[in-house]
Amino acid sequence: MSHTVIDSHIDLESSWVTVMCRATRFHITVSHKDIRGSRFETEYSEMVAKVIDDDDGEDHDVLCEWIVDPCLVYFRESTLNVPKEITFEDFYYPPTHHLKLLVSGSSLCPKATRDRRTIHAFHLMIPSGDLPPFSEVPRSKASDLRIISDTEWDDYMSEIPQKAIISDGTSRFFKPADHKKQLLREVDMHLRIRHAGLQDKIKVANLHSIVISNDGKMTIGLLLDLIPSTGDSLYSHENSALSSEYHARWKQQVTATVKQLHAHDLVWGDVHPGNIVIDTSFNAWVVDFGGGSIVEFVPRKKAGTKDGDWQGVGKIFDEWIFENND
Repeated sequence: MSHTVIDSHIDLESSWVTVMCRATRFHITVSHKDIRGSRFETEYSEMVAKVIDDDDGEDHDVLCEWIVDPCLVYFRESTLNVPKEITFEDFYYPPTHHLKLLVSGSSLCPKATRDRRTIHAFHLMIPSGDLPPFSEVPRSKASDLRIISDTEWDDYMSEIPQKAIISDGTSRFFKPADHKKQLLREVDMHLRIRHAGLQDKIKVANLHSIVISNDGKMTIGLLLDLIPSTGDSLYSHENSALSSEYHARWKQQVTATVKQLHAHDLVWGDVHPGNIVIDTSFNAWVVDFGGGSIVEFVPRKKAGTKDGDWQGVGKIFDEWIFENND
């Protein structure tokens, strides 16, 4: 059954996982004392030890699924009447079930329990009072934004949405407020792009609004103009004939955008193929001004600098794109 782990805490004494499934939140706890003396004690202890030594996150994912798997039937039975049409407020403030895993015969089984106050209820949100007022940017209430539904698949109710339908029926791109520092830089960069007169002159999606909870206390994310694409980034075009055919065009378009940004003392920052979106007309757009870097494309010491931008662009179009087309 489709579900997404959105938060977790792993410790030998007690671990918990928070899961979204069909617009419903499940907070699952497993305590070492509750499984002591069973075969699950050994399994759990060994997996926790691996997670502590885990570098790539794979063992963490394995343990999370070990905790979640016994609850899948409970998920299904608890979400039979979830409406297909939901808003962002519904998703971010969902009905929540608190479960703990107990040994029953040869199985682990979930049991409904009280809220033990271990859940991060406002995970993936930022208190609005912790942010500057950004008075130039409109606000959109989460209850006014609909999540694009898919009658054939429930993933849209389990994963953080990427698109929103606003009140007039227009679709926008949604960027969640999962990192305060990145959100601040993203908004600041879009305002500086606007003040520089570059809006609609370069291939960068415009900032539409800041998404807030109904009471305004929490900031949930940003709405940007939706690039007319199939969702493909440059990563999707590796080993394709298109990347050979359009290589020069995409390099020219990205180079032109970066030149315009730098001319106004603006730095892209996070240069990598995933932040170059190819639209339906095979034009290249630059996205993501939240900062950060991938060292494969921008050396850590050069991150956030103009030189780092150019090193990243050069790495992508003069090396990486050819390596992937061999």
